Amino acid sequence: MSLEAGTIIKHGWMFMVANVVNRAAGLLLLPLYTKVLSPAEFGVYALISVVGDIVAVMLMIGMINAFTVVYFEHPDDKGRSRVVSTTMIGLWVASLALLAVSFPGGWAASHMLFGTSEQAPIVAFAFAGIAFSAVFELALAYYRVHKRSGTCLLISVGKAVGLIGLNLSFLLAMDLGVTGIFLANAITFVGLGVGLTVAILAANGVSFSFGILKRVAALGLPFMPQTMLDMGNQFAMRYLVNLLMGVAAVGVLSFGLRLATLLYMFLTASFLQIWSVSRIEAQDSTAGREQSEFVFYLFLVLLTAAGLGMALTAPEVLWLIASHDYAPVLPCMPLLVLAYVLHGVRMHAEVGLVKTKKVGVLPMISLGGVVVGTLIMAATLGPLGLMGGAVGVLLRELFMVGATEALCRRLSPKEPPLGVLRVLGILAPATIAYLAGLALFGFEVDPTFAAAKVGLTLLAAIAALFGPSFGKTDRAMLSRMLGRFLRRPQAA
Repeated sequence: MSLEAGTIIKHGWMFMVANVVNRAAGLLLLPLYTKVLSPAEFGVYALISVVGDIVAVMLMIGMINAFTVVYFEHPDDKGRSRVVSTTMIGLWVASLALLAVSFPGGWAASHMLFGTSEQAPIVAFAFAGIAFSAVFELALAYYRVHKRSGTCLLISVGKAVGLIGLNLSFLLAMDLGVTGIFLANAITFVGLGVGLTVAILAANGVSFSFGILKRVAALGLPFMPQTMLDMGNQFAMRYLVNLLMGVAAVGVLSFGLRLATLLYMFLTASFLQIWSVSRIEAQDSTAGREQSEFVFYLFLVLLTAAGLGMALTAPEVLWLIASHDYAPVLPCMPLLVLAYVLHGVRMHAEVGLVKTKKVGVLPMISLGGVVVGTLIMAATLGPLGLMGGAVGVLLRELFMVGATEALCRRLSPKEPPLGVLRVLGILAPATIAYLAGLALFGFEVDPTFAAAKVGLTLLAAIAALFGPSFGKTDRAMLSRMLGRFLRRPQAA
């Protein structure tokens, strides 16, 4: 097993565990939200959340995405420490500015979304949480470039404990509803943001360079319109559903999206944290690139299997964590899940563009995705209802995959191309397994059905590994990796 693949696997699983814990609060609190909040209240929460995401993108101006690139541009420790300190100080200035305008901004956002100022305090709490969550994310990026996966895990545990404890107190004990959710976020991120900033600046010193900040901004700014447009698409989708079907429909569709997004939160984001750093570090190393490609398609098998399992067991998940009011989302789940699997596929070309510093095209792709997704939903929500929303989400992601790959081939021809046939070879067994499960079990909830669905998922994963997407060399490499991992002495 080569050093490159070993590094990705070694740290990747730890970062995946850390990211799972980091996002665990959202997963563990989802049953609380869907049991305590009605679909209409969940729709209010979803609309405010997506506005908060847009504000977060404006706040960070791509700093966190650019931080890794600029950090590795400096070969010496002194230069890297200055990058850390400069980026942290710059982000704190932006965060405090957002905090200063949170209440007037909340009033304006409440009127825009709901036509009344009733939700203004909730939006203000959301903005306060965002101001400090940006600092938290930069701290995690700092520990990732140092490959300190254990520290990331510890920080993530602290975040999860804080969010879960405060949400339980505010929603169950104090019955604060949606207000309690955003208040819990604000308190947790204030504590973590301040503590992590003190620790990082103590380790790196306090210094500032306008040149470095300018460099970070120059590389990060192209991410801002791209990510903002991605968030804008989420807002446009929910706003359109709200206009045509009502806020309760927003809640139902957002619940399905929240489940599907777990694929990105727990798998894709975790994988990219180490895989993208390794690709940037490896530069043009042929051996490193081959190992990186192998690990990517191996990850895609895992992502597809997880998506298939989620789609098949959606009735059981709904029965466990939500009221029956959310049941209309079940037919939409396979399309929503497939969209987030394709989102993982899209990262292959996107990381190539980032590595070669061709990020200026990413906003164009996102703008096209907003237009395509909005037009499709405008045409399909009426006749198809919620299913029209799911169709719009899937077709938008398919457009994004094609456009990103096409531009990567044109602008970064030395980067490895996406193996379309390999991707199809991984997706095909999962598609067949889902259709078989739907025909056999429908949307019924039964313990024996659940066990059979798990079996179908495992069969699809095995079929992908032994199908045309992986050759003998790939499978031999996988066997060696597993063998060395099992034989390796585990540290206490």
